[in-house]
Amino acid sequence: MSQNNETRFGSVLDAEALEESFPQYEEQLQGTEVDPPREAETVPAETVLPDELASKLEYDLYSHQAEALRKLKDGKNVSVATSTSSGKTWVYTLYYALRKRENPDARALFLYPTKALSADQELAVNELFSQLGVAARAETYDGDTSQDRRQVIREQVDVPISNFAGINAYLDSHPKWREVFANCELVVIDEAHTYSGVHGMHVSWVIRRLRRLLAYYGADPQLTCTTATIGNPEEHAELLTGAEFEVVDSDGSPHGRREIAFWEPPLQESADELVEEVSEDEILPSMRKSASDEAAGVLAHLTKNEIQTLMFADSRQGTEIGVKRAVEAATAHPDSDTYAKYAPYHAGLSKDKRNATEQALRDGEVDGVISTSALELGIDIGSVDATIISGYPGTRQSFWQRIGRAGRGTSDSLSVYVPQSDGIDQYILDNPEYLLGDNIEDAVVNLSNNSVFARHLLCAASERPITHDDLEWFGPEGRLEKAIDMWKAAGQMIGDLDRGAQYSGTARPQSDISMYTTTDEQYEVRQVDGEIDMEPLDKERVYRQYHPGSLIVYDGEQYEVQRIVEDTYQPFVELQSKHSRNYTQAIHDKSITGLDIDRCRDLGGGYQLAAGTGTVFLNYSAYNVLDMYDGTVVEAMLPIDLPPISFRTQLMWISFPRSIIDQVIAEIPDETQVTPDSDSDFEHLGMREYTLAGGLHGAEHAMIKMSPLELRLDNDDMGGLSQLDHPELESPVWFIHDAVEGGVGFAHSVYDHFEAVARRADDRITQCDCGRTEGCPACLMSSQCGNQNEPLHRYAASSLLNAALDQTS
Repeated sequence: MSQNNETRFGSVLDAEALEESFPQYEEQLQGTEVDPPREAETVPAETVLPDELASKLEYDLYSHQAEALRKLKDGKNVSVATSTSSGKTWVYTLYYALRKRENPDARALFLYPTKALSADQELAVNELFSQLGVAARAETYDGDTSQDRRQVIREQVDVPISNFAGINAYLDSHPKWREVFANCELVVIDEAHTYSGVHGMHVSWVIRRLRRLLAYYGADPQLTCTTATIGNPEEHAELLTGAEFEVVDSDGSPHGRREIAFWEPPLQESADELVEEVSEDEILPSMRKSASDEAAGVLAHLTKNEIQTLMFADSRQGTEIGVKRAVEAATAHPDSDTYAKYAPYHAGLSKDKRNATEQALRDGEVDGVISTSALELGIDIGSVDATIISGYPGTRQSFWQRIGRAGRGTSDSLSVYVPQSDGIDQYILDNPEYLLGDNIEDAVVNLSNNSVFARHLLCAASERPITHDDLEWFGPEGRLEKAIDMWKAAGQMIGDLDRGAQYSGTARPQSDISMYTTTDEQYEVRQVDGEIDMEPLDKERVYRQYHPGSLIVYDGEQYEVQRIVEDTYQPFVELQSKHSRNYTQAIHDKSITGLDIDRCRDLGGGYQLAAGTGTVFLNYSAYNVLDMYDGTVVEAMLPIDLPPISFRTQLMWISFPRSIIDQVIAEIPDETQVTPDSDSDFEHLGMREYTLAGGLHGAEHAMIKMSPLELRLDNDDMGGLSQLDHPELESPVWFIHDAVEGGVGFAHSVYDHFEAVARRADDRITQCDCGRTEGCPACLMSSQCGNQNEPLHRYAASSLLNAALDQTS
């Protein structure tokens, strides 16, 4: 460890200055990437706006703003996919001002993903209206709005601002919205990239229900989506809304030089003795200091150098702990003369506290703020000098949105990425060029889940009778009629498409919509010793992660599950606060049967790559308690008293010829072949079969781990299974399946991106420094594995991935 005597930055804000001035530098800087400065591309405002509006603007428009306005003026629906702080709000606000100028009765709906962003944009939109001299007003309408104010907004406010959970609820009382809906000329869907997976599927159906009612009142508004840079902006906007779109993605906004420092935490002091016993290449990421502690130290150092910094953490509790750690690091910093002030920021804080922190950032009255993703979106916080990203946020869009929070305008900025010990973080550390590549993750929206479709159809029937005219929104006809027949049999609908299918239930079906689950079998989460704000859970996740005795972390807090109550109208899971250094891992038996192929690529030579559906059977029989720091088993095979479950879902698989075992064994080092222990569930396998099973299992794990590098998803959204001889396929195979009833399109997207995901998986396996045949948490091991990560074989997994890639090339 070196102790820098000079702990002050010079005149340049860059990674070299951080390296040379950091008080306890231990070779943390592993490399840098530079995003060079970009000059603005502008267009005179009067080329796309009438003089009376253009003359009110202080500056010319960015080229992408002008292009989007031209397309909107031509009557197109537009998706604007440009960087953070590129002025996307101006696009739709200026266009609404144009519509208002031509039609004084024109109304609009602006829809945002969070309440905080709604409040921020309400101010920004109204400021622009005022600047333009347009007689229009925007105001937020959500669950916090009083009943009296709601009526005023519906009747008098030009642009109601809301969110999709609210729209889902309000559509039932659409006659109250008659004036808004009948005169609506523009619907804005801001931060559209956040609507992916299960949530995106629900939002898609809410949008179709909204557009159906707008049409009923005679309106056909244009649609505008704004989004971070994603791989499929046109496809995503069209799937989300059901309308055709044109994309504007040539960013004309400027930015200064951005340098990203890749800062690996040093070894923990407690790991020193262990490190002496292994080679440098065998040092595991888990032996290093935590990313959050190291990031807090970097934050303290930057702010001590009067560099205003925004740090991102992965939970609310992480922001609070981060502030505490930053204060401790600042107190221990050699520069004792400079005072630094820190604040947390997350959705759990009161609105007044959040607003105060936003203002303090703008005014320079706080030196460092530690935030969840709440400040990732477009809330105005002014310009900070640096950002710190503690752990990879899951997508390049999120990463660059966080990077973009520093150095607004053309000023230079520094961002410090501090990786955690998991596989994706280590991949980014080993492959920093990934962040600058052009192959951006796709947002996944899939409308094939029949359960979600049926629940929104019931809502639609309660809003207006469903007829043949509604095939535009809910077709094809066969699927629609089948869902109507199902609800009629359940006593929830009457009629048909000829006469109008109407809702005949008593309760509001909108109240039964959970925007984050796929079935109506939802489990509430309750806390014995307090209150917890958690979305309902589906049954499979409850059995997998919330069984009695399991230790879970939510929003930075740790809990123990006390019980599951199912023999009641509203099933629930009961938690109690628990402080522990342990975590739990459920053990299960899994099988996949009833395979139906939707798409298939016969690769020849006995290889088959397929996407389809199947039934997943799960029996969670026991769980282990493990030490969260070293992974050792504290308590083993504690029983889980829950019945088996099954669900039909979407999946993909690749099967291999039986002869693949000979190829794998020939390619891997002889000394890596091992036999199972005598007490192993796999003791019946010989050395060759055990090695191949480890390769199949390892490749399955690595594919799931690396999928978020190509798609907007979380590892918990998918599961997997590998088998030496699947009874239906009669061959070695690994599956990847969606983790929810009916599926949401994730596994099928892995099929579509198979080669890219497989290459990422093989890169992670071959680049990992663990040196272990069975791998480590940074390459193969998974805390969600129901087989206790047995068997796993790095070299066999790499061999199988390359064999598959050879066949697809």
